[in-house]
Amino acid sequence: MKTRVTTAIIALIIFLPLLYVGGEYFKYTTFALGVMAMYEIVKMTFKQTNIVILGASSLAGALLYLKDEILSLSQYATVYLLVIAMLSVVVKTGHKVKLVEIGSIIFVTAYIFIGFYCLYMLRDLSLVHVGYLLLTIWFTDSFAYFGGMKFGKNKLSPKISPNKSIEGSVIGSLSSIIIALAFYFTTNIFTNVLVAILVTLVVSVVGQFGDLIESAYKREYGVKDSSNLLPGHGGIFDRFDSVILSAPCLILLLNFVA
Repeated sequence: MKTRVTTAIIALIIFLPLLYVGGEYFKYTTFALGVMAMYEIVKMTFKQTNIVILGASSLAGALLYLKDEILSLSQYATVYLLVIAMLSVVVKTGHKVKLVEIGSIIFVTAYIFIGFYCLYMLRDLSLVHVGYLLLTIWFTDSFAYFGGMKFGKNKLSPKISPNKSIEGSVIGSLSSIIIALAFYFTTNIFTNVLVAILVTLVVSVVGQFGDLIESAYKREYGVKDSSNLLPGHGGIFDRFDSVILSAPCLILLLNFVA
């Protein structure tokens, strides 16, 4: 417990000022988080750090972050070459690295970096927007955990995450309505209380789905945590699994209700 609390305090001391300042500082913070998450995923997938695949994945992510500085045609060509670089590892290793593993990495690269880039986009809208997302996820996770411990009887997805219950999931999502109402009455994110509640419920559910996706990936490769980068908390992928999927979802929903 002491290690877990210490790690959380240190992480917040580093993360919160960068979140508050925003701009380029937070932009490249989210990129760094994406690279660290991909490091964890590459190591999970191949049981070791494959520098070529990690490098190609990170460069592909960088193209998303530099989309305004690089011509689109150059981006497409570079992405194509990076995919070829990943595929070349299959040949170089004599098929010890499988095509299906490379396909998985290509998909997860998009999944990770789009998720973190959307987190940056929310911060670019305002500190309130990203605060709303993080608090929604935190409330959902916390109340789902305690609600599941108290009332959980029916498993949500026993083959992926045996400890999660349907009751806990429902309680977690319903608790997020508190965040919806708080932000409706104190900010200008939403102009309609019903929209605020519906959007928040969707974000809450999608966040839980992101948690299950990450759990499924770890289960496929037989690991408990994505890494030990955050002692007591696991890895970056563990801590941001819900945010990675819910951030793009919130961006889309805000575009619809704006």
